[in-house]
Amino acid sequence: MDEMHTSPGFGRRGMLAGATGIALGGAFFGSPVMALMAQGTRSLRVRFGSDISQLDPARIFQIENQSIAGHIYSGLMQYDQRTNAIVPDIATGYEVSADRTVWTFRLRPNVTWHKGYGPFTSDDVKFSFERVLDPATGSLYRGQLAGLREIQAPDPLTVRFVLEAANSGFLHRVCAFNQGWLVSRRAVTEIGERHSMNPIGTGPFVFERWTAGNEVRLSANQDYFGGPSTLSEVVFRIVRDETAAAIALENRELDIFYALQAPEVIDRLRRAQAITVLDRPANNTVNLVLNMTAGPLRDVRVRHAIAHAMNRRALIDGFFRGTKLEATSVLTPTFQEFTEAGVPRYPFDPERARALLREAGVSNFRFEITTVALNPFDRFPVALANDLQQVGIQATVRVLERGAYVQARSSGNVQSCITAVVGPPDPDSPLVTLFHTRSHPPGLNTSRYDRADELLAEAARAPDMAARKAAYARLLRRTMEDLPVIPLYADRLFIAHGPAVQGFVQNSLFTVNVAPVSLRSV
Repeated sequence: MDEMHTSPGFGRRGMLAGATGIALGGAFFGSPVMALMAQGTRSLRVRFGSDISQLDPARIFQIENQSIAGHIYSGLMQYDQRTNAIVPDIATGYEVSADRTVWTFRLRPNVTWHKGYGPFTSDDVKFSFERVLDPATGSLYRGQLAGLREIQAPDPLTVRFVLEAANSGFLHRVCAFNQGWLVSRRAVTEIGERHSMNPIGTGPFVFERWTAGNEVRLSANQDYFGGPSTLSEVVFRIVRDETAAAIALENRELDIFYALQAPEVIDRLRRAQAITVLDRPANNTVNLVLNMTAGPLRDVRVRHAIAHAMNRRALIDGFFRGTKLEATSVLTPTFQEFTEAGVPRYPFDPERARALLREAGVSNFRFEITTVALNPFDRFPVALANDLQQVGIQATVRVLERGAYVQARSSGNVQSCITAVVGPPDPDSPLVTLFHTRSHPPGLNTSRYDRADELLAEAARAPDMAARKAAYARLLRRTMEDLPVIPLYADRLFIAHGPAVQGFVQNSLFTVNVAPVSLRSV
């Protein structure tokens, strides 16, 4: 018997708050707040620490890009921001065949694409996922759709996915994140490559403009199927210096401070009047990815030596002053499938590291860590390089601007790189992305690991959660034994907001979503 799941039709980010006033704090960096009041503009100002660079769901990477995309695009399903439960988004419900290989989704009627790009139909869904699967697209997330045999669009409001085998995690693949965000066939075809920075979606906000190095501006979608926002616009301002951003928040020149990283700024804002600081464990670890095809890194003893040489506890307690958590694998305790049982650990042990290098016949080899020019990723690897130098590894750090970093990593020609795979509470989000062979470059399996596919498939076929957990436990043990990726720490997301902000919910995806937010007079 088939299963059927339906929704009462709420918007994808829940019921929006009622109409409210605007913040009375000064508009950002000298813009007169009285002018905003006179115009009736309800503008929410959000701090970004880095600029955006890529808004194409097939190629998207980095939290600022993903945060913008989350306001523009829809998915068939979505994650509830508070609970992580999977609920309908642009789909009204779905049916699953008895053998769980055919998933049929019913779509909302009368949904339109932004900026006059016509009605949303099942053909757009088919196009979106086939585009990710097409090797010519160069999608970072092609591996996420492994096992998808066919996509059918039998009528404009029905889309059907046919799988090669049952996949217990399939709903995650069609949620509104990365490969799950839906694009318009017409828009992508007509705009071409420029679509990546001129996105067209069906979400609650419309992309208006991007001023490089300065801001991204979105306007409320008055035709949004979940009901229009009470905000007129959202302005994401790029303020790289965290102290400057903290001062702006205190002066009510910003409303939300996204992605707090500096421990001293977190402490400052916790002490500030009328400022709320939120924190939540994220669904991601920050990792050192090792290219297993690069010289001495082919030898597992060398990879183990690198893990033993790095004082990750000191990094958490010293550099991050306890604002991060210990990681024992690339999954964190936020995942139901997380386990530490039988998973190898690599405590700080320089002598053991030296002994392993001697056993491998390796000494004084050059080792380059590639990282992105974004706080704290451009700073903490220096401490790791110093640790490695103490055991005879000639470690250096190469810091690249975001575009160059993504290009270098996608080429697969780096020795190692610092990365975080942020996203949903789906274990396949990090595990497929980092370990599946279909994620080899230009995907994000920069290590070129090739011993995970079978166990990932076993987990997907699992008939119940106990079997699913058992398969993932074996995979965690295997990947931590082979060590293509060394977990450095489990992340926590800190966000602060001012007194005018109402209805904000911090998610665990390491993104910021302000669709439910309203502003009140203060």
